[in-house]
Amino acid sequence: MPSPLGHALAGIAAGWSMRGRSRRLDPDSPLWRETALFAALGMAADLDLLIGLHSGPTHGLGVALAAAAAAWLPGVDPRGRLTLAAACVVAYASHTLLDWLGTDTSAPIGIMALWPFSREYYQSRLHAFMAVSRRFHQPELFWYQNLAALLRELVILVPILALVAHLRRR
Repeated sequence: MPSPLGHALAGIAAGWSMRGRSRRLDPDSPLWRETALFAALGMAADLDLLIGLHSGPTHGLGVALAAAAAAWLPGVDPRGRLTLAAACVVAYASHTLLDWLGTDTSAPIGIMALWPFSREYYQSRLHAFMAVSRRFHQPELFWYQNLAALLRELVILVPILALVAHLRRR
C-alpha cells in the first residue's frame, strides 16, 4: 500500500484533473485551499489505521461519494460546486485505486473497494506500488523498504502530477 505522500500526490492530480483550467498561484488563491483539500482527501482513507480497521469500509467507493459533501463547505463558490464535488470524489477514490494497485502484506489481503455494495476484499494482480512497512522495531528493514517504496511512488506519480499541471495551464 502506498505512503501518505503517494496518496496526497494522487489526490492532488485526481482533483486537479476534474477542476479544469488552473488560476494564478498566489497565496490567497482558492487553488491552494483546493490543493490541500485534494491532498487530505487522497490520504483520508488511512485514518482507519487509528482504530485498527485498515483497508475496510473507509477504502470503499461509497465513502468517496460522501466526499462530495466537501463541495458544500462554507466559502465554496456556488457556481463551481458540481466540479468541486466531482473533484472531491476522484481525489478520495484515488486512494482506493492506489491501494488496489499496491502490494498488501497483511490479512485480509486487499481492500473493500466496493463498500457498501460489497464486503469483499479486492487486490489487483498488477502490483505497481510496494507495501509500506510499519515494522518500527526493525529499523534497517523499515527504512530500506519505505525508502524504496517512496522512490517508486515518486517515479510513478510525479510525472502524472506534472502532466495534469501542464494540461491545466493550457
